[in-house]
Amino acid sequence: MRGLRTLLSAISILVGAVLIVAWAVSSVAVRTVEDGTALTGITETAFDIPGVVSGLSGQIQDQAIDGLAEQGIDTESLGVDDEVRGAVDTAVRSDAFEDAVVAQVAAAQDDFLYQLTHPDTAAGPLVLQVDISSLINARIDDIGQVGAAVPDVSVEPVPVEVLTAERMSDAQTGYAWMERLASWGLWAGLAMLAFGILVSHRRRWFVAKALLAIGVLALGFGAVVRFIDPSAVAAFLPGDAEGIVGSLWLQWITEESSPAISTRAFLIGGLCVAGAVVVTAVGRIFGGRR
Repeated sequence: MRGLRTLLSAISILVGAVLIVAWAVSSVAVRTVEDGTALTGITETAFDIPGVVSGLSGQIQDQAIDGLAEQGIDTESLGVDDEVRGAVDTAVRSDAFEDAVVAQVAAAQDDFLYQLTHPDTAAGPLVLQVDISSLINARIDDIGQVGAAVPDVSVEPVPVEVLTAERMSDAQTGYAWMERLASWGLWAGLAMLAFGILVSHRRRWFVAKALLAIGVLALGFGAVVRFIDPSAVAAFLPGDAEGIVGSLWLQWITEESSPAISTRAFLIGGLCVAGAVVVTAVGRIFGGRR
């Protein structure tokens, strides 16, 4: 019976610690969604997906060539087709293009939030419409003497798919769980710890053990978020980066959101470890040798 109580107490400490750490992390993650930080990070991450930039570049190159043709400029007969396409490709692969896409995040934030907070609605892709005519024309103007003679071209706003419908559906699922954890994770964790202390037959060090468990988990999670590339972590999750867990990890742990999440984890972890040391010291001083 004593062994069973010890096992239940240990399990309650572990589960309670996990729930409390999940509450701390989810609270920050929900806030990054609400203030637009998460969508900014997701948008930037979209450019790391193989084929995205190449596909956009080919599409915009064709639009630029067609736009010049409408103005009577035949790039092939002038022998500048490759130069124009190269200039457009350089523009699409530049930091300025990514910045132009990220600048449209505010316009998509309401739609992003609506889809996340209404999981009962069918998930649709999240698409940003980006006007890059000025960026394309600036690159074309750099093509020596020919570029200066070519009139400005008007390129239709480019649709950039930040999240597919499938990934948006995953995001809905993940956000729903994060909201629940942000609201109830702390209380559920404390309830588990309360249950553990009730069943434990040796309660003297229970608080110290619970604080230490929370501290170690929080510090470990913070270190993973801060120092390990999200894609490397996703490779070890069920289903790899394509699975729902890996997909959610890549969506929520971004360059924009990870500092806030890891800082919160480090703070809670440090305080809990320090608390465990203090409680242990007090127990040894006032609790005798038992």
